[in-house]
Order: sequence, then structure tokens, then C-alpha cells
Amino acid sequence: MGDRMSWQEPIAALIVGFAVVSLVRHFRGLFGSSTPDSQASCHGCDNCDTDTGPEPNPPPFPPSSRTH
Repeated sequence: MGDRMSWQEPIAALIVGFAVVSLVRHFRGLFGSSTPDSQASCHGCDNCDTDTGPEPNPPPFPPSSRTH
């Protein structure tokens, strides 16, 4: 109390700081690459340029003759 800081105040400031940084990173991920020609999953590496596209869907399971 008074003018002295207790140990809780720097801890609370650190937690709030981490929360703000996390929130800014989250919003940058959501809105940062909103240009029409950018890839949604691209994170700035060189592999995105050589990627051929999404993996094909696996074949569906064969129909089962069992009844439940």
C-alpha cells in the first residue's frame, strides 16, 4: 500500500503484457494476410512457393455389410 509496489503488481503487469502480445499476434494472423493473392496457410517460408496444393482426400471407407 502507499507508494511501494508489492510483488503482485509486476507479476500482474507481466501477465497482462503477455496477454496483449498474444492477442496482437492472434489478430495479425486473422487480419494480417487478408490480401486476395496471399495464401491463408503461408507463414513466410520458401516452401509455400513450391507447394503443389492440398493433399487429396483419402478414399472413403468401403460400405459395411454389418447392420447395427
